[in-house]
Amino acid sequence: MNYSTYTSELYNQPAVETSAAQPWPGLRVERYQLAAGGVPAHFHAQHLLLIHQAEQAVPSHRSSGNRVEEGLFRAGDAGLYPAGEYGPSAWNGPANIINVHIDPAWLENKARQSLDLVRFSLRERFRFEDGLLSYLGSQLLAAAGREHALGQLYAESLVNTLGYHLIEHHASFERRIVGVGMRLPAAVLARIDNYVEAHAEQTITLAALADLANLSVFHFARRFKLTTGRSPYQYVLDWKIKRAQQLLHAGELPVAAISDALGFASPAHFSAAFKRAVGQNPRAFQHR
Repeated sequence: MNYSTYTSELYNQPAVETSAAQPWPGLRVERYQLAAGGVPAHFHAQHLLLIHQAEQAVPSHRSSGNRVEEGLFRAGDAGLYPAGEYGPSAWNGPANIINVHIDPAWLENKARQSLDLVRFSLRERFRFEDGLLSYLGSQLLAAAGREHALGQLYAESLVNTLGYHLIEHHASFERRIVGVGMRLPAAVLARIDNYVEAHAEQTITLAALADLANLSVFHFARRFKLTTGRSPYQYVLDWKIKRAQQLLHAGELPVAAISDALGFASPAHFSAAFKRAVGQNPRAFQHR
């Protein structure tokens, strides 16, 4: 069994074009012009999306135990081979192919950032048609060899589009069932309360709160509401209104100073938020 990071290492010839020098996260694209031939049984560590470009159809086959898969690859046809072990394969004619190598950890991380998953896997497909994947592969190859007006941003947009398309249309996954196990631990809620108190005079971002729970913003917001019954924004606002009531009751600070101490944009904004929550403005509450 041959072991390789990229399937193309088994071709024993250099790529005609490659993005190896580009700082693209999670993905490498290469083009090869191959004579009729094949690759032995092997293991590859990177997912492989293979896109055929030759105008002439290329018969191909692959062995897997006692089973043999055969297909006629025409221009634009693709094959999707997740990281793992594969039997020997061969093609019976000259091949002009684009190899898109995808880092499994990068792709799964993208899926988990958008979906709350307990399981994720890329589906294997010996031969299939997907016009968008074919287009993205050719555009990535073109971007690897020239500077674009938008530079790195353009390439990263292509990379991300390809990743999300694979997740949406060529992957299997199982979503987590929302339940008790999704609630935030009491220790996390305590860290959030301490953070809010220590940063009461500053703008508190959702990203900062999510970091306290070691979760993405998407997962944190969902689990926080499940745990507390309120959104993080409403939770922080409620905390500030309660603290404002305590300070107003003590009577030691003017309304404007309390507004500044609790990080409101202005006394007017503070007054409006306080009245919505309490039913009367801060001055009326303080006089009462």
